[in-house]
Amino acid sequence: MVPGADKGRFIAFGRVFAGTVQAGVKVRIMGPNYEKGKKDDLNIKSIQRVVLFMGRRQDPVEDVPVGNTCGMVGIDQFLVKTGTISTDENAYPMKDMKFSVSPVVRCAVEPKNPQDLPKLVEGLKRLAKSDPMVVITIEESGEHIVAGAGELHMEICLKDLQDDYMNGAPLKISDPVVSYRETVEAETDQEC
Repeated sequence: MVPGADKGRFIAFGRVFAGTVQAGVKVRIMGPNYEKGKKDDLNIKSIQRVVLFMGRRQDPVEDVPVGNTCGMVGIDQFLVKTGTISTDENAYPMKDMKFSVSPVVRCAVEPKNPQDLPKLVEGLKRLAKSDPMVVITIEESGEHIVAGAGELHMEICLKDLQDDYMNGAPLKISDPVVSYRETVEAETDQEC
């Protein structure tokens, strides 16, 4: 999901594996929890526009043939991070991508002004939608936790959250924390 020009909306970005993508065509949007034969996490919606990303600009096109990447406008409400889009009723969903890194660096965030809390909550939803590696959680204490794949990744995510998704509202950000975990793998022959 790529943030669109109008705030709050996203453009679904993907590759065409078969056929062509056209504006106005009704498609089946299968989310990550969709199972063949069930209706859970399945939506049917028309693609409003198809665009090609050319650097910073987006060029609208009539259709995109197989093998190319494109952006699809108008289906962002039905996708969280990943999904499969098809016109075929017998299509199977593609597996989610598995990343070799996991979000291990965590920061607690809160707005400096309590009246900005709704902006923070909406900004966190938009951040989670735009970055597949970010994990957002709310602790029992009410703290909002942002987890990323490294310190640089966290720095970029928190900058995007504050500047782009919260319109510059100031944040209080805790120091980054990396959880250290260890376990017992074998029984010792030593006696205490």
